Amino acid sequence: MPTPTVTLRRQAKARKALTIAIFCVCLVLGVLLALLVLARFAGGWGIPYFSKTTERGSRCVNTFAGFECASLTLADVEYFGDVDLPDDTRVVRSNYVSTHDYALQAALEVPAAGAADALAALKDTYGGCVKNHPSPLSEPDLTSLCILANDQETTQTGTPDSRVFVVGTALRPDKTRVINLSVRSR
Repeated sequence: MPTPTVTLRRQAKARKALTIAIFCVCLVLGVLLALLVLARFAGGWGIPYFSKTTERGSRCVNTFAGFECASLTLADVEYFGDVDLPDDTRVVRSNYVSTHDYALQAALEVPAAGAADALAALKDTYGGCVKNHPSPLSEPDLTSLCILANDQETTQTGTPDSRVFVVGTALRPDKTRVINLSVRSR
């Protein structure tokens, strides 16, 4: 039978090993918890290359200088484009980049029922149709072509507008309104 001192030493070594093991497990769990919090909230904090969701539902990725959204919801197209389009408008493709400047590119389709309302909203936001402006639309068989643009003029005060836009819109044979929206800061 071993002496009591040997048994006490073995118990002390076992307690020390258990303490070290518990510390290591707690350390690993703490690091995992920190990584989970970072992964969940890093996009909202603006940490580069982490994604976030805008208040209007678009998924964006942070960059070192801002963020980029490869696909926007209609609510974000309306927000960034400062226009109120009919609710049945469909976003075909879109891109938004925000750094110290911003740029919005979007292709939209409005069914025949809301086509007139969409044109009225575009004219209300961007002004009247510009004659002899190159068209950003390349689709064949379009009618009622209207280009709204300020890329070749200045405001009434003689200073450039704070944003440059070229909006092309026309009707397909089925009366669906197609819209090509390009808005960027000057």
